[in-house]
This record gives sequence, structure tokens and C-alpha cells, in this order.
Amino acid sequence: MNILPTLATGVALAASLGSAVADEARWRDCRTCHTVEAPDGNVLARGGRSGPNLYGIARRPLASASGFAFYSNDMRAAAATGARWSEENFVAYLAGPDEFLRRVTGDDNAQSGMHVELRTGGRELYRWLESLSN
Repeated sequence: MNILPTLATGVALAASLGSAVADEARWRDCRTCHTVEAPDGNVLARGGRSGPNLYGIARRPLASASGFAFYSNDMRAAAATGARWSEENFVAYLAGPDEFLRRVTGDDNAQSGMHVELRTGGRELYRWLESLSN
């Protein structure tokens, strides 16, 4: 009996589960304000509603979450540039929301309504959110 395929499958499953746990741990900082709710109403990641729904954020234009009306003027100005939530933009925004908006808008005084910075793990969080939206 060859146990290598079984062992490899077990290692891959453990790595996958470890990744899911790590991504959900990153979600703890986000869920205070955000939720991930599919268009059919299925809540994929429970959270608050003071921030926009993050369902489908991957490649979506900035400030475009359906039903969310509380984007800051500076976020709306950034959206007017045509910027989208690419992985790079998402990571940059999480690492420094005000700095991201200042770079995108060219306004040295631009400020984000988000008061949390996530300097690490942004790529993984983006990919996790993307996976929930597929």
C-alpha cells in the first residue's frame, strides 16, 4: 500500500484549511464594518453594515457597492478616476487608506472613512474575498 498520495492529499487539505483559518482571522478586523453578502441575500461572511458590502469587490470600480450610500467625497473622487479594486489597489488601500486616496486623486488632503490599516495579509484577504464571490 502506497501512502504517499494519501499523505499528499492530507497535507494539501491541511494547508487549505490553514489558509482559510488565517483568512478568517484577517476578516475579524474587517467585519466590524463590512459584510460579504451575495445578491441572493446569502451571508457569506457576517459583519457590520457601516461599511460597504465586500461581495464582488475583486475588479469592481471603487465606490460602487450596490446600496451603499456613505462613501466619502474623497472615495467618490477616486472612483471618478476610473480606478478599480485590483489586488494591488486593494492591498495599497488597506496598508494606508488616506495615502492611497491621495495618490489616486492627486489631492494631498484626501482622507478615507476607513480608520483601520492592514499592513500585512492584504493579498490573502483579497483572494479570500474573491473566492467568496465566485
